[in-house]
Amino acid sequence: MADEEPAGWFPEERHQWRFDVITLLAIVGENSIAEHLQTITASTFCLLPRIIPAPQALLKPTRPQRLPPVNAAVIGVYGGTLVESVSYFANIIHPLDELKPLTFKVLEIKHKDMLKRIPRKKGPWWKNLLGGNKGQHIELERPGTSTNVHQVPSANTAGSPTGGPKRKDTVQFAVETDLERGSSAANPSTPAFAPPKRTGTMGRIGDSLTTLMHNDERYAVPPALWSPVNILSVLSVILSTGIIIAAAFWKDGTAIVAIGVISVSSSVVCYASWWKPLLMSRVSKNKVPEGDMVIRTREGAFILVKCTEDVARELYTGTEECQYVCNDIYHRAFMGLGMVMLMFAIVLLGNCKWNSQVFIGASYVLLNGLYWGMGMLPAHYFWDLSRYEWTDVTPEDVREFTKKMAHKEVSPSFTLTLWHAIRETKHSAWVERSGAMPLTDKWKEWLKEATEQAWKGNKDWDAVKRKDEIMARKEEVQSTGFKIPVDPSEKEPLVPVEGLRRREPAGQEDA
Repeated sequence: MADEEPAGWFPEERHQWRFDVITLLAIVGENSIAEHLQTITASTFCLLPRIIPAPQALLKPTRPQRLPPVNAAVIGVYGGTLVESVSYFANIIHPLDELKPLTFKVLEIKHKDMLKRIPRKKGPWWKNLLGGNKGQHIELERPGTSTNVHQVPSANTAGSPTGGPKRKDTVQFAVETDLERGSSAANPSTPAFAPPKRTGTMGRIGDSLTTLMHNDERYAVPPALWSPVNILSVLSVILSTGIIIAAAFWKDGTAIVAIGVISVSSSVVCYASWWKPLLMSRVSKNKVPEGDMVIRTREGAFILVKCTEDVARELYTGTEECQYVCNDIYHRAFMGLGMVMLMFAIVLLGNCKWNSQVFIGASYVLLNGLYWGMGMLPAHYFWDLSRYEWTDVTPEDVREFTKKMAHKEVSPSFTLTLWHAIRETKHSAWVERSGAMPLTDKWKEWLKEATEQAWKGNKDWDAVKRKDEIMARKEEVQSTGFKIPVDPSEKEPLVPVEGLRRREPAGQEDA
């Protein structure tokens, strides 16, 4: 009897390889998808039929009502509004996790062009794309201004000696009051604003693709057109199309139906969760104080944000709202439909031919790796915050102190950081309201002196030394209401302070 050939360590024939677990590759990577779930469903590209790793991550019975905030104390310098968290978009502008402990930073945030466009006439999305939903005129106004406008004459009517037909003025500017920083158009020092350039074709395409769902008076932060999520969505469409073409070449009808069903199911569940983030806006346009905000982290760092009340309402004191295209009933119905389609597609994937299973498995491995790598990118790559511009206006001496502290040339100090914040705001009410310091008499005395020195502009005031001097004084009266001797060696008995009654032991009150 001939000896049998020893079996190899690995399968030698192509058909010895089995891909029965190919369906497992289609559902792994749920954490990577869940991390970017809200970003994916906020873009119009989510409606594209395509394969998605772990599509069951989209099958959520409930939908979030806001983007995840970051815990920190946010206090208005002038208004005193206290919020216990920093909004998602504000944290993109100044990431709190990148802020070193016991540091101080000053930012100035304002609307980029200080002008806002009146919404177009509502109409089909394809007319928005082609520029067909234009209103009778485009009106531009500054936020918080009065409604008195001055028309800018058109080029064909300016200086015309004849009374012939005139084109209708298409651009209007509100020039009376500028509330971005409280200036007035009547002030000759205020620079004149040039008319903005007409939106180009690419701009209209980008706006239509990212804000296809609604036309609303409240501003909605759109996803970035070249967001990694959008790029991966297009890549997924290409892969899905390639798999279907290859399956047709291999005459694998099961693979064609499986990829078609799972691609359509992803569009169905994404449509059920399609949304846009609406920012809070001020209804009243009355003149209000500036909306400067102070942010205090748990690590003792401070950020002073100089902004208007409109910017503060959008990014800090207001709460962004998740506006969904489907109500709860339709959301659950589409989720149920998508779940049934997904289960049917998973069964079909396990019955595809060998070549198709290799192609499908490789595609899911590639997409899982890309979605996992996308989690390492900063959040500002995914959202279009071009509405705002921000500048670091931290004083130079504070910058130098931060550099020395980073190189361990000086010791970090919470008192000094707090003094820098008080020096820039020149107000102290926000310090007590936000709980930035203990509410003892000695700390209140130091805070009063710090505020006085801030108004005097004394940058050389030694806040730490003065605090140590105040704290070194011996306390005479505790908060319990009992007077204690200044010299601990004295044997003077405890005497109740006038106005407080000493509690008698039980059973002696009626003696």
